[in-house]
Amino acid sequence: MLPVHGCVAPTSTRAAEILAALPAETMPLALAPASNRGWFGGLELVTWAPSSIQHGLTLREAADGLLGCFAGSEPQLAAALVPYDGSATLALYTGGVVRKDDGWRVWGTLDPTDVPALGGTSELEPEYQASLIEAPESDMTATEFRAAVRSVIDAICAGDVYVLNLTRRITGRPAVSPEAAFAALLSRCHPDMGAFWATPEEIVVSASPERFVRVSGDSATINPIKGTRPRVPGPLDRAMVADLLGSEKERAEHVMIVDLVRNDLGRVCRPGSVTVEPIFEVVTTPYCHQMVSSVTGSLQPPISLGALLESAFPCGSVTGAPKIAAMGVIADLEKSSRAAYTGSLAISIPGEFDSSILIRTAEYSEGCVRWGTGGGITVDSDAADEWLETALKASPFVGDGFPDAALRETCRVVHGRVPLLSRHLARLAAAGCGSSVLSRVREHVMRVTASGGSLSGRLAVAVEPNGDVHVDRSGVPSSLDVPGGPTVSCVESAIPLLPRGAAKPLDRSLWDRAQEEARGLGADQAILCDVRGNLIDGATASVWIRTGRLLLTPPSPPAVDGVARSIVIDNASQCGCSVEQRTIPYRELEAADEVFLCNALHGVAPVRGRSGYASQALGAVFEDIFLRGGSAELQ
Repeated sequence: MLPVHGCVAPTSTRAAEILAALPAETMPLALAPASNRGWFGGLELVTWAPSSIQHGLTLREAADGLLGCFAGSEPQLAAALVPYDGSATLALYTGGVVRKDDGWRVWGTLDPTDVPALGGTSELEPEYQASLIEAPESDMTATEFRAAVRSVIDAICAGDVYVLNLTRRITGRPAVSPEAAFAALLSRCHPDMGAFWATPEEIVVSASPERFVRVSGDSATINPIKGTRPRVPGPLDRAMVADLLGSEKERAEHVMIVDLVRNDLGRVCRPGSVTVEPIFEVVTTPYCHQMVSSVTGSLQPPISLGALLESAFPCGSVTGAPKIAAMGVIADLEKSSRAAYTGSLAISIPGEFDSSILIRTAEYSEGCVRWGTGGGITVDSDAADEWLETALKASPFVGDGFPDAALRETCRVVHGRVPLLSRHLARLAAAGCGSSVLSRVREHVMRVTASGGSLSGRLAVAVEPNGDVHVDRSGVPSSLDVPGGPTVSCVESAIPLLPRGAAKPLDRSLWDRAQEEARGLGADQAILCDVRGNLIDGATASVWIRTGRLLLTPPSPPAVDGVARSIVIDNASQCGCSVEQRTIPYRELEAADEVFLCNALHGVAPVRGRSGYASQALGAVFEDIFLRGGSAELQ
């Protein structure tokens, strides 16, 4: 470890406070582990003003620089930023400050008088759970991400890969300074591998929970994370842990990555020395539960960080297995370069080496900030669940918001389960509901369904603009449940003003009036039309028409972005059709080969006398979903 002397700040001072006093041009580097599971067993330090810096290095060149510090005896620290794709940066620091039990102490060549005056971070920290990014945009929409998940499943079924880590990037303008974002992320995430580094090209602010490789003596350890569940309030949170531990999908995914990591270490360790202990350990953060294992081996002498990193990088937990094949599929499916995201920040001090995987990490450059998020896909993955997991992992950075308007979700319950819950939650998230609101929705739904035994029927979920959640259950059937299929009538309507994300508003008066008018005309269902006779939406369901091999539906908005609508979009290929969202004159509905409605409570309902092969095939998709009680995708 680094020898220290002189006390320059009390123990209560945090790394973020010291960073706030340092100009970015001094290239400050901070390690801020939340516990002794983190950097070097809990080493919190700040260093700045590197004595040397090199850019454009290969992985081997960066590893050689790290090894020089590792094998040396002089107090120094080497840091390397090794991106997932791109060249590495290596810097050498010869002094800084370390947090000890009795305060912050100086190490190396730094003089205590070189430590800047500390002003604290209270004025920097953003409002609790406020967004750290403005105007965020994802490089993949929810629909595109779900399609990519299905492509991964196809690749698994073809034998190309066994498991694959699929990710997306969220880009926008910084809402606060990188230093303030660092302080906020440390508070929100309690990351064991939290770190901040300003280089000439970018600033990396990481709230990573995941270690890559640690080397102490001849022992090397990798701690892969695979398997995630959200937190929920109260005692039901324990049920989420039990669900994670009991999930065959999550355990299979985890084991595949552990086996890959064992193989990576086995190439550079003594035969028979690689062990896994513990395995399937659940580590809890403020916003999620994650499954972690520890893979350890004894390195063959002479120790070579280059050989170790070349064998293990990038970590299998962020690629999939087999690693090379998975990286090829990733390159085909992902929409943008990963850059530093899922790469590594590697640190050497004399006799010790540690490194993080750069997940839950913000990258600042040229006035923009980028945050990557993703998860592991297996053959059993549900595309909606996977999308929702990416939103959960982005929540510490994107923030914990409330919707702009009161929202409603009408959910089908089958034997005490809500098969489409992930899609309902995803729509609430698109409407501005943050992680705490979604957690309350989960809690209320779990509580209500658990108290109902073999309950089947509907749940009405209401979310208020202040984040309050109300859930009521009933056995009232769907309005689409009409013998012989519903009849429809066109009802002229104003264009609805929908909440963010084209979500379903709690105030349904416009749609209710249209439905009453249609029933007054003898129809079962209203189809809202504008003054020109173009379709807007169904009163209680999304409306679809089929013309040849093309499925058409009105654009959203003004149509509500229905949960069942998304399933039709995702599974249109099951009936040999493609999907187009566009303006549809009512006369096209009258001339269509097929007309059907769909909602999350009923599934698909062909309009009376207008059924066909599309509604039959898609109806079977919904029946399969409801029968299995969960997965919203056909394999």
